[in-house]
Amino acid sequence: MKLNIRERCQKVFQALTSPGQLTVRAIAKAIGVSKSSVHRHQQAIARRSQHPESGLWESPVGAQWLKLLVLATIFEFCFKRGVGCESLNEFFQLLHLERHVGLSVASLRQLRAQMETQILEYQRLQHAQLANVQSPIEICASVDETFFDQVVLVMLDLASGFILVEAITEDCRYETWQQQTQQALSQLGLKARYCLSDRAKALVKLALAEMGCPSLADLFHALRDLSQGLGRELSDTLFRVNRRLHELVDTPETAALKQHLQAQQGALQTAQTQYRSILHQLTTTVHPFAIRLGLPQTSTQVEAQLQAQTQALRSLKHTHQLPDRPGSLLKFERQWHDLSAGIDLWWDWVRQRLRAQGCNQTTSAWVEQALLPALYWQQQATRTKTPTLKAAYQVAAQQAQTALLCHPITAALAGEPLQQWQTWALEMVTKFQRTASAVEGRNGYLSQMHHNRRGLSSQRLRVMTTIHNFHLRRSDGTTAAQRLFGQPSPDLFEWLVHQMPNLPQARRRRVTLKTQPFTLPTVPA
Repeated sequence: MKLNIRERCQKVFQALTSPGQLTVRAIAKAIGVSKSSVHRHQQAIARRSQHPESGLWESPVGAQWLKLLVLATIFEFCFKRGVGCESLNEFFQLLHLERHVGLSVASLRQLRAQMETQILEYQRLQHAQLANVQSPIEICASVDETFFDQVVLVMLDLASGFILVEAITEDCRYETWQQQTQQALSQLGLKARYCLSDRAKALVKLALAEMGCPSLADLFHALRDLSQGLGRELSDTLFRVNRRLHELVDTPETAALKQHLQAQQGALQTAQTQYRSILHQLTTTVHPFAIRLGLPQTSTQVEAQLQAQTQALRSLKHTHQLPDRPGSLLKFERQWHDLSAGIDLWWDWVRQRLRAQGCNQTTSAWVEQALLPALYWQQQATRTKTPTLKAAYQVAAQQAQTALLCHPITAALAGEPLQQWQTWALEMVTKFQRTASAVEGRNGYLSQMHHNRRGLSSQRLRVMTTIHNFHLRRSDGTTAAQRLFGQPSPDLFEWLVHQMPNLPQARRRRVTLKTQPFTLPTVPA
C-alpha cells in the first residue's frame, strides 16, 4: 500500500530513533522506499528539528495532537471570536510550528473554508434527524433585527436559546420575515406558543398572521423606553440644577436663588429615588407569582398594578413639569395588556400539561402553589445580576422553598417521584419569558463579529448559527439543540476533527532579498 508523505516521514523518524545505528539501505528496505527518498526525508527532518520539542511533532501522537491544536485554534478564534488568519499565522510562528505544518495565510484560509463546509454539512445532518418529530414542539419565540451594511433577521426560542432564523436580507418587511419564519418552523416541526418582540408592526403581524400565536410586548424594550424618556428628562433636569449650584457665587444677592435651587435639588433627588423605586416595582410585578405573597396571579391583577405604577409616574411627571418629549409614558400605557397577557398564557400552558398527565386536584394545587414558585424564584435569583432585584428574588425564593418543604405532599413524594416532578417543573418555569434580552444579546455578539471581520457573509453567519445551536453549552452541560429537542447531538468539534483531512505540509520558502539601489540625495534648491 502506498504511503503518504507524512506517514513516510513518521516511519523514517521511527527508524532513525530506534536503538542501534541503521544504514540508509536498511531503512529503505524496512519501510519500502528508495534510498534517495530516505536521504531526502533525513534532510527534511534535520531541517525541521530546530527546537527541542521538534521531535514530538514527528511522532504519530504528536502529529495527531498538532492537528488538534491547529483545528481548535481556527475553531475558537476564527469562528467564535472573529480573529483573522494573519494573526493566527503569527501565533503559530511564535509556537515554532511553521516548519512542521503548512501554516501560511493562504493555507489557513483554505483550512478555514474546509471547516466551514464540514460544519454546514453537520448542520444539514442534524436538522434532517431533528425534523423527524412525532408531534410539533411548542416554543416561546422572539424576533428582532439588527442593522449593518445589510439587515440581519434573528429569531430564537427563548427557553432553550436555539436560533431558528439568522439570515442576511435586504429589508425587514413582513414578507421577508414570513418567508424566513415559515421555512424554519416547518423544517423542524415547531409551533410558537407566543412571540415576544418590540411593537414593530411587521413583527406583530408576523406573530398573529404567520405564526398564529399572540404577540406579547417585551418588558426590556418597554422599560428602556421609559428610561430614555422620563428617566433621562429627570436626570438632565437634576444635572442642570447641580451645575447652576456649582457655578453660583455666594453673595448676599444670590442667597435667595441658592436656597431655591437647593430646595429644587432636594425635590429632584427625592423624585429620582421614587422613579427608581417605581421601575423596581414594574420589574417585580410582571411575574406569574406575587413576589411578596408567593401566590399565583393573573394577567388582570398584573395589568391593574401596571396601571397604578404608571399613574405614579404620571404624577411625578406633572409635579416636576418634565416634558417627556418621546412620549414614553403614553407608549408604556398602550402596552399594559401586551405586557401582562403572557401570564395567563403561561398558566394555561401549565394546566394543559397537568391535565395531560392526569393529575388530581390536590397534586395540581401543590404544583401550582408550592413547587412552581420555589423553582421559579430560584431561577430568577440565579439569573438576575442587578443587586436590588437579586436581593428581592432571593427573599422570595427562600420563602417559596420553605413553603415547599413544609407541604405534606413534598414529604410524601420524597425520592425519585419528587425528582421527576422537579424536572418537569423546571422545564415549565423556563417557558415563562417576559423579555427578549437573549435576542438583544445575540445582536450585540453579531455587532462585535461584524466589526472584527469587517463584515459578515451568509455562509459565515450560518456557521456561527450552527456553533451556537450545537456547540455552546450552559452550566448544566446542555446545548441549545438538546434543550429544545430533548436529545443529544454528536459533539460538533470532535465530529469536525474526524472529518478533516491531514494538515498541509510545510513548504520551503524561497527567500528573496529586495536590494535598494544606491541613489544620490536630491540637491536642495
